Amino acid sequence: MSKRTFFKRLALSVIAAMGLGLLSAPLAPAVRLNTTLTLSSTTATASVGDTATGSWVLRASATQDSESYTVRYTCDAPVGASCPGLRATQTPTSDTFNVTQLNDVRAGVWTDISSSGWSDTLSQVSLGTMRSTTNFKAMLFPAAGTYTYSFYVTPRLADVNGPAANQVIAGTSTAGTAYSTWTVTVTAPDTTGTQLSRKYISSDIWTAQNNKKNQGASSDSAIVAAAGTAASPAIVGYAFVTLANAAGDTRVAVGSGFRTVDESLTVTITGAGTIAAGTGSTGSAAISLLNSRNATSVLTGETIVIFSNGTAGTGTITVTKASNGAAITTMTVTFVGDATSGSAALSDTVTPLGTSGTSTVDLYAQMKDAGGNLVSSGTFYVFSSDTKVAGSVPTSTGATSYQTGHRCDGTANSSSWNTTTKVLTCKVVLTDTGTATITLRDSWTVTASTWTSNEITIDVRGNTVRTLTVAFDKTTYAPGERAILTLTALDSAGKALAYKASDTGRLTQVLSTPNLSSSYINVAGLAGTQGTSVTETTFLGYFDTGVETRVVTMPTYGTDVTYEVTIPGFGANKDAVTVTASAKVVDPAAAATKASADAATAAAEAATDAAAEAIDAANAATDAANLAAEAADAATVAAEEARDAADAATAAVEELATQVATLMAALKAQITTLANTVAKIAKKVRA
Repeated sequence: MSKRTFFKRLALSVIAAMGLGLLSAPLAPAVRLNTTLTLSSTTATASVGDTATGSWVLRASATQDSESYTVRYTCDAPVGASCPGLRATQTPTSDTFNVTQLNDVRAGVWTDISSSGWSDTLSQVSLGTMRSTTNFKAMLFPAAGTYTYSFYVTPRLADVNGPAANQVIAGTSTAGTAYSTWTVTVTAPDTTGTQLSRKYISSDIWTAQNNKKNQGASSDSAIVAAAGTAASPAIVGYAFVTLANAAGDTRVAVGSGFRTVDESLTVTITGAGTIAAGTGSTGSAAISLLNSRNATSVLTGETIVIFSNGTAGTGTITVTKASNGAAITTMTVTFVGDATSGSAALSDTVTPLGTSGTSTVDLYAQMKDAGGNLVSSGTFYVFSSDTKVAGSVPTSTGATSYQTGHRCDGTANSSSWNTTTKVLTCKVVLTDTGTATITLRDSWTVTASTWTSNEITIDVRGNTVRTLTVAFDKTTYAPGERAILTLTALDSAGKALAYKASDTGRLTQVLSTPNLSSSYINVAGLAGTQGTSVTETTFLGYFDTGVETRVVTMPTYGTDVTYEVTIPGFGANKDAVTVTASAKVVDPAAAATKASADAATAAAEAATDAAAEAIDAANAATDAANLAAEAADAATVAAEEARDAADAATAAVEELATQVATLMAALKAQITTLANTVAKIAKKVRA
């Protein structure tokens, strides 16, 4: 370049600089006070493919209209990775003041700010300050490491250097210089399975598999299956396990999707049964599998298939980590062996013989193996102590009809298994009245049987009334009162007629005099099933008591009532038998009238009798008075005679007294003389 050209260009540059200075000199620069950008947190953590979030608060003030601020950033990523772009948003509840957003964010829309940044404009410069709270996030971190985002703020003045001019805030930051930093530490996802999350085991593969797909709670269904035979192993169940990492997660985000938590597992079974990884195998004692799945499917390699192998007892399945043998979980399956005991019951132990001469009852039985587990398969035989009454004798192992051998295996038309309750039902035929003892065995001969069930006694009764009694519950009733009639029926053997709706006894005739309105019931009381009339000839006993009660309404007037029941004769050339019950209906009003008349008659008769008795008493009194007068005269004579006797007695007493006095004086003198004589004698004796 020539010197001349150089000086020309230098001159133009100076002139341009002077011109710009002249243009800007008259305008006062905007005054910016306390502009700050504060982050809610300067650090964050995330996993690969995950999202990290944060927020900032921008505060600024200005004295110039239409001033706005833009938040921008730069980012440093780990070697070989790039920083995810930031998105920002505000909501109607964001903490903002005096801000007009340049972006459509008030509805919570996330806006990409990786190129143009986030801008806020003062609404009214007269208010002086503004505040803007904004949420931001970084999505889908591609690799582990540290990502450092450096934020800075640039203002834009509509009247400074043109509408498109940008300037960095003086004295605070420059483009590429950190105003605030946000450091995100990203870690690789933990995809190693270290613990059990859930387990699923079921005899039905669809149940176990669908529960696993839906990721519901563990469904550890108890599997109870037949032990089977070693020669013919059978699938009895399926199991799945879901693992979790150390944080308890069953899947982790990686990139734009998710991946499962995986671990190589060793699965063993001890005790009874075998296992296999997937179908199409007869099973073994141990298998290896990779526990892995995606969000929509279950891999074949995850399936633990459980087989029977002819061994009865408990099969314990243990799942461990192949890397170190640490136990993940255990599951158990019960294998049921052959029956070693059984208990039986009959659907009805007291029952009538059918009108056709035969009927049936059901025998219910549950069998258990040596471990006490209910058996749901096998062949068993019914034995009867009296085959004339019930049942028949087993004739061979192949007899399948309950009429020709009583074989019960759940497959013949006479027997069936309830797979839920493990109850075997087998029919027993009744052919005559009487009693029989029913038992169940595991062989068609008694000697070959290894066990026998409890004994059940069945009482088969007749289906026809042969003896009957009938009675009212009281002897007297009020008009219109309801009365209870009790009918007691016995069969030809003198046993109470058994109840069975289809085989009730029949009565030839039922009559009442006078005719009564009636209903019948099956228990004592005043409620039950209504009958049509008192001519009801069906005997409907209550259970097996042979008793039926009927309710009848007595006439509304006083009368005698009879209730007659006729039953057919027993055997050829036997007349029918009629039994009768009697009672009275007493009308209280008629009884009161009769009682009043009877009382009046009785009173009149009593008065007549009293008058007659009074006359008799008066006559008796007169006779007594006459007798009294006669007695008085006799008494006077007797008194005079008594007086004379008394005077004579007095004189005799006086004379006797004189004589006694004389005797006493003489006696006294004699005593005195005797005393003197004794004294003299005594005196001489002493001398």
